[in-house]
Amino acid sequence: MSIAERCSRPSIEVRDPAGRLPPDAVEILSSLKGGTLLVPDRGVPIHPASLAQVAAIAGRDRPLGFVPEIPVASELGLPRYEPVLYWLPQTRSPSGSAPRRLLRRLFRRWQSPLEPAPPELEHCQRVALAGQEEQIHYFADHFHAICPAPVQVSVVVSNTCNLHCTMCPYHSREIRPTHKTPFFAERRSMSWELLERIAGECGGLRVPVKMGNVEEPLVHPGIVEFVRRCRTLGVPAVHITTNGTLLTLERGKELLEAGLTSLYVSLDAARPETYRRVRHADLAPVEENVRAFLETRRRGRFPCRVLLSFVRNRGVTPEEEEEFVGRWLPQSDGVILYQLAEYEGGNSRFAAVNEVAQTKMREAGGRWPCLNPWQEMYLLPDGSTYYCCETISKLAFEPLESMGQFLQQGIAEIWRGRAFRALRSDLIRNRLERWPACEHCGIWMAHVSRVSETGGRKVTQNMITEIVERGDKL
Repeated sequence: MSIAERCSRPSIEVRDPAGRLPPDAVEILSSLKGGTLLVPDRGVPIHPASLAQVAAIAGRDRPLGFVPEIPVASELGLPRYEPVLYWLPQTRSPSGSAPRRLLRRLFRRWQSPLEPAPPELEHCQRVALAGQEEQIHYFADHFHAICPAPVQVSVVVSNTCNLHCTMCPYHSREIRPTHKTPFFAERRSMSWELLERIAGECGGLRVPVKMGNVEEPLVHPGIVEFVRRCRTLGVPAVHITTNGTLLTLERGKELLEAGLTSLYVSLDAARPETYRRVRHADLAPVEENVRAFLETRRRGRFPCRVLLSFVRNRGVTPEEEEEFVGRWLPQSDGVILYQLAEYEGGNSRFAAVNEVAQTKMREAGGRWPCLNPWQEMYLLPDGSTYYCCETISKLAFEPLESMGQFLQQGIAEIWRGRAFRALRSDLIRNRLERWPACEHCGIWMAHVSRVSETGGRKVTQNMITEIVERGDKL
């Protein structure tokens, strides 16, 4: 006899077709009366504490829906569960069971995620997780049930750049002598075999790809073909961040025709003397490249989002920043203003933490789990795997343990593997001794953002960036 059969009595009905209830469900549910417990199969077993919470507060006046969440992190964008438990109170019908129409609609939604939620459940009472062990159960041990692959994969196609920007921790002539690892000592470039495999796996998993983390992606000779291969094999979006110096008219057209979906161009100046001081190159040819790319996009009606970025470097005046915004905002999809970062042993440090992030930290009473290890994966030229931009920042300063080896494992296998599970569990517990990139991180709260509209502009702020968009883009 199944647990559902043993739990069901004349006054309570249990529907658990996939057998997700815990072994001691009969005892936990013994106090329930008058209603239906529905357990749609979300691919995860129900934690006993979750069932006990539902049983403790279930009543006759309001439906309950149990949705596993982590405080603050879920609010900021942690991948979400659909309800894993429903309690539907008994109605006054002669049968004493929950409304059959509501049950049928819930089953339809379970079988088809596009089916809208029944309006009766719009104000369904939410049941919170009781503690960290429940959070670990749903968001570490069984996280693959709702997120079988990363939200995006960042591909580091090489360790090479053709510029030596003053603030760059990887290629600056001033900072390079302080490097403590050999990662940038010799040129490294991802093989075509590895790129093609990434394109195939990300296409099969429907995972977006982005490039331009520690390298200038357009230096790689196979970059256009990689973009084309990604899109051909089903990758939904491909992004490149570039300095724009190699974005010639021909190369830009090739990238657009290959299917590039977004491009960020790092300029960091509105005046030639600033560009020469910061990037040690000439501004005019790069600006011409950008204008040509935007015109090619317009003429061909290519669906590629283009933003221009500006780092608030020392010595750059607010007037030049506004000049930059005024020049490029009308021509592009927006501009990104970056706070200047400094690096202490590869650890990012910003001069100020945005007020909205400080407020959220005070409300939370401390640190919440950073979202990155639940969202993204970084693949290095040799197939090593890291989990956030802060780990990438350490490439020149501190060797970190790889989360997996892409040459022997697939993306999905690494994503649900031992290392990622352990990291997520430790982040929930806030025990970070084994994870130096997390323990000393200064940007773990960067997902906190604020959106405002002023002067016909939409501004999205977090502790690192301000993204400015035109009012007609809203």
